[in-house]
Amino acid sequence: MSEEIDAEFQSKMKLDNDRINRLPDDNLVAILSFLSPIEAARTSVLSSRWINLWKHTSSLKFDAYIGRAVDTTANRKKLSEVERGKFLNRVNFVLQSHEAVTLNEFIIRYDISGSDKRRYNEYTLRVDEVTQWLEYASAKKVPILELNFSPKYDESLSYPGLTCAFPHEFVTRSTSVDFTPLKALTLKYIDVDGGAIEFFLRNCPLLEELIVHESKELSDVSVCGTSLVLKHLEICYCRDLKCVRVSAPNLVSLTVQKLEELVLENVPMLVELSLPWGFGEISGEKLCNAISCCNLQLEVLNLSVLINPEEGIEFYEFPEMPRLKKLVVGYRDLTEQSADLLPYFIRAAPYIQEFVLKLHSPSISTLKSTMSTGFPHEQLKVVKFCGYRAREIHVRLARYFLENFVNLEKLIIDPRPFFFTEQIPPISSIPLENVRSRSREQLGAEVSERVELVIL
Repeated sequence: MSEEIDAEFQSKMKLDNDRINRLPDDNLVAILSFLSPIEAARTSVLSSRWINLWKHTSSLKFDAYIGRAVDTTANRKKLSEVERGKFLNRVNFVLQSHEAVTLNEFIIRYDISGSDKRRYNEYTLRVDEVTQWLEYASAKKVPILELNFSPKYDESLSYPGLTCAFPHEFVTRSTSVDFTPLKALTLKYIDVDGGAIEFFLRNCPLLEELIVHESKELSDVSVCGTSLVLKHLEICYCRDLKCVRVSAPNLVSLTVQKLEELVLENVPMLVELSLPWGFGEISGEKLCNAISCCNLQLEVLNLSVLINPEEGIEFYEFPEMPRLKKLVVGYRDLTEQSADLLPYFIRAAPYIQEFVLKLHSPSISTLKSTMSTGFPHEQLKVVKFCGYRAREIHVRLARYFLENFVNLEKLIIDPRPFFFTEQIPPISSIPLENVRSRSREQLGAEVSERVELVIL
């Protein structure tokens, strides 16, 4: 019986292979483009016809995170260094062998953190490697370019100032590089400065998306120009960032973190805004001024509230947002003072349909003052509570929502950890299943029949 099954299986595989081999080369190349470059290159051993097919794929997406060994053994450092060396060698081999004239996307994701928090290891990126990849992207006229060197999070390590140098001399050779087709650019953990950003804005007339994370050399950024087609801008976690000035008539969404001032001008299309606020961040007055530049058109507002805002938002005239549909408020630490801000945020958005609360960790056990009095809201339909850990303060917050959002239709409880930033995960010893079970017990009796309780 097993011999018959094996024969049938082999016959089917042969038929499938025949079908694949009957496809024209262009179709096979299109299929290989869905694989990683390393996987695509491995198909060269199938037959003589496949030897060079992978060299003509339209996409090159290298991801060092995929297939990495779990760093839990005593030889973690040695394993990590071996993996890094092999990864960079494979990248360079593919780039030297690839023959496509142009590419649809060129992406490299590489963990720059190394295995030693005190120094770079031997496989940490060099400036000339970054230069080579930028030149390659230019030569291949890619519309999508991503150089992402974010550390893979390891709670036993910290990454103070761990970034890769940007080849600033590269931008001075503007006559020898061509980024005209570029539409989306992501640079993470690379020390770009204002001059580099200006270079890409000036030399990429089709650029619609710009994302920059973790640069130590950014202080003042200007993204201005009447001819800009930029739609999405994200500048986050640049520790020395002071001011971002934006004047972009086609901008739809803007995300900024870790800055002191945001100046918005000529942003008639801006409908989604993400901002920080709190100690060491943008002040309450400047926050209100920034929102006032687009409050009449905003549809989504995301506020990241750090510990101990210097002054309550009630001291300022928080602008009303009549078109806001979704409000997201994330807290690094929920204090009594920062909890008092919630009603002011919600009251400023009389027509929101969805409210999302994200808690990294609470620092209080009860609600007082403003949160006790409440502000009824008639339009809210959906509330999502992220970082719910079944503590008493969490139950009180959920109860506040149920009592004040009079037409609420759905309450979503998400006990999964909420990352306030990319490298700061919450710490909790309570298993998720226990949290889910306690959430049902705590909130089941509180929720009326008209409200759907969803526990993720």
